[in-house]
Amino acid sequence: MIALHSADAIILTSLAIQFFSYWLVARHEQSFLNILTPGYLIAIPATYILPAAYDHLFGTEGSSFAFIYVYATMAVQGLVFALMYVRPSKKKLKLPFGFAHRNFALLATVFLVLAFLLYLPILLEFPEFLLDPRQIYTYTRVGYGGTFFVSSMLAYASIIFALFSGLSAWRKHALLAAALIVLSLHGSKGEVLTAFFLYALYEIYGKGRKVRLLYAAVAIFAVGILIIGLFAATLNFSGASEALENIVEYSTYTQNAMLVIDENFPRQYGQLTLEGNLYALIPRAIFPGKPKALGGLRLADEYYPEALDAEKGAPEFGMGVQYADFGVLAIIYLALFSALRGWLARIFVDRLRQTKHPGDFVMVAFLGGVSIFPVATGWLFPEVLCVVFVVRFLSTLGKGPVYREIIRSKPSASCRLEGPTTSPA
Repeated sequence: MIALHSADAIILTSLAIQFFSYWLVARHEQSFLNILTPGYLIAIPATYILPAAYDHLFGTEGSSFAFIYVYATMAVQGLVFALMYVRPSKKKLKLPFGFAHRNFALLATVFLVLAFLLYLPILLEFPEFLLDPRQIYTYTRVGYGGTFFVSSMLAYASIIFALFSGLSAWRKHALLAAALIVLSLHGSKGEVLTAFFLYALYEIYGKGRKVRLLYAAVAIFAVGILIIGLFAATLNFSGASEALENIVEYSTYTQNAMLVIDENFPRQYGQLTLEGNLYALIPRAIFPGKPKALGGLRLADEYYPEALDAEKGAPEFGMGVQYADFGVLAIIYLALFSALRGWLARIFVDRLRQTKHPGDFVMVAFLGGVSIFPVATGWLFPEVLCVVFVVRFLSTLGKGPVYREIIRSKPSASCRLEGPTTSPA
């Protein structure tokens, strides 16, 4: 096992690189709240602060090689994303089909009603847990995906459409509050946080707010208080020590990744990644014979079979999935993946600043780590792109102007809007 002082030095070095990456993006955006903020607010405590606390409370786990490899990979991922995001680029992306800026208030209301109605059968099945939604979340891990997750997606869509609607402030916030209530009934802390992150990203990229360091620190502190409150509301502890132990054990991504490295899990050559991006996303109603352990869950089946069999949520393995697939080359795979994310994020942020459309916002949020798909497996870029097209189409329904995009061939030209068209959508 690695010595505690060496583990602290590795964590601090990796964390310093992450903060430097964040500063690069903050300087570029002229805002200390930006596209990296949601992901960092989750990842920094989960993969740096709490694992360090775990090491000091219970001792270090993992070899020196595993420790260095995991934290070096995370630092490289953050730095590569930031460098690709801030690099000068005139690349413009033209999306097919037209779009408009109408129907947002109606769509927000319709999706909110559908989100509640779809979730209502689950509430009726577990009426005794209405004041303790976490129990509903626990009992619906298997067999309820078709209603549970779709309801969450519709609630997120309602929030996004409400943010872009032209409603008065009180009506908009009433819709947002109602959507937040529906999400809170799901019993998931992550879903409630996602709603707040969507609101923050809208303020930054939808409305163009620039947040200074002091105000960003206050906002981050408020989110920290919210997270602590969500833990207090959804978990029951008999004492402070038990509470600390359970919260620390929530952040076992790095320890589990080190476990895969040190245990020499047989190389899968991309099979886990393929399963996580394809088979794991097929609903069990369509594929009744789908194995329980697919993608990263195969690692849970190997190392934590009791937790997997309990069907109440299996441990996550972080980059251990990629290491099981590609071995020491996982750092190259993840760096290239981060470069792609940074490049796409730059393109869609530029698009959003011009179009001011919820379709582009959905993609910006996704690339910033805030997805409307509440699943923990796979990279759902194709699915999110389909959602972008659906949002664009829904905004054109009815009479009114429709805009289409053109890209001029001159070096000084940029992607701009053409329209309105004279024909109805």
